[in-house]
Amino acid sequence: MSRNKNICLITNRYPAYSDDVASPFVRDFHLGLEKRGIRTSVFTPYYETPRTDWEDQMTRFRWAGGKKVVGALNPFNPRELLQLLSFIRQGKRQLLQHLQKTRPDECLALWALPSGWFALQAKRKLGIPYSVWCLGSDIYVWAKRPVLGSLTKKVLQEAEHLFADGFDLCERVRKLSGKNCGFLPSMRKLPQVVDRNKVVDSDTFNFLYVGRWEKKKGLDDLIRAFSQVQQRLRSTRLYLLGWGEFENGLRRLIKVLKLEDSVKVVGRVSTPSVADYLRQADCLVIPSKGDSIPLVFSEALQMGTPLIVNDVGDMGRLVREFDLGRVVPPGDVQKLIQAMIGFRLDKKDHTRNIPEALKLFDPDKAVDDYLDAVAGRQRHQIQAAEVLR
Repeated sequence: MSRNKNICLITNRYPAYSDDVASPFVRDFHLGLEKRGIRTSVFTPYYETPRTDWEDQMTRFRWAGGKKVVGALNPFNPRELLQLLSFIRQGKRQLLQHLQKTRPDECLALWALPSGWFALQAKRKLGIPYSVWCLGSDIYVWAKRPVLGSLTKKVLQEAEHLFADGFDLCERVRKLSGKNCGFLPSMRKLPQVVDRNKVVDSDTFNFLYVGRWEKKKGLDDLIRAFSQVQQRLRSTRLYLLGWGEFENGLRRLIKVLKLEDSVKVVGRVSTPSVADYLRQADCLVIPSKGDSIPLVFSEALQMGTPLIVNDVGDMGRLVREFDLGRVVPPGDVQKLIQAMIGFRLDKKDHTRNIPEALKLFDPDKAVDDYLDAVAGRQRHQIQAAEVLR
């Protein structure tokens, strides 16, 4: 792609500041494009945030909501239905205005819904081609629902290029769309400063959880499993980083199981602190029941941290292929207990192949792979035009 090209990123979320957890890797991808001389604009919905560090580097379209992400709105609630309709109308209208002003050569939608739908409308109205970068929720959730499934399929079929942040996800996108789908990892770069703050007890064996506090993430399974692990292996702790609707539930469960001294509910922390916890923990546990490759997977690799993961999406495949830790069936608390105890007792080095595994998640390569795909399409168009002449 020539260096004077112009791309619009249409994204469901864009981080408003350095520690914002709203798709933080999107900013790394954005900056990667600009480093390669690609003029890039960002179009994203407005959401309430504590602050905004990069307001001049994106267009946040206004709509009737902003406290909840659009995917969490309940269409059976009259007030939230109005917000949803406002999101659709205002997003489409303001995107067309944005594109007429910035005049991009190509749009990249992150993700299939709703950003891909907006990109499809822009293609029909203005003739601007678009590509779609899919996440797990696009295919594992929305594509399985009656109306949203057919809409997702239409968005994918009319895209020029398709990408996904998991290998299993790529295959599912191919089957749904009938088109090729390339792997683009979602990864943010964590600070590599060594010996910052001491955040865990170095005299104990420390398991770590990082992510949203929701039952579908398997957090209740992890706490129940750890209760048995802690009874059998003293000097063992579990740290919980994150936030979510299950917070009251997890605190109650910790109290019922009498784990207040061994489970540390840390909450939401800064990005440098996430790096500290990952670097100092002995093992990261990802007990999710439905992810592809969650962001924290690649974050653990950056910090050299081995893993115990549920065998969902691509996590099991990657952990087995590179010997990064242990794999358990989703929802199987007994197998999770065995994996955690075995991990601590066998003292096997699961870090040797981390550098090789990390190459799969190189954000610079993701930018180059996207640009190569788009450039390949453009070269084909030029060659076809020359043949016609």
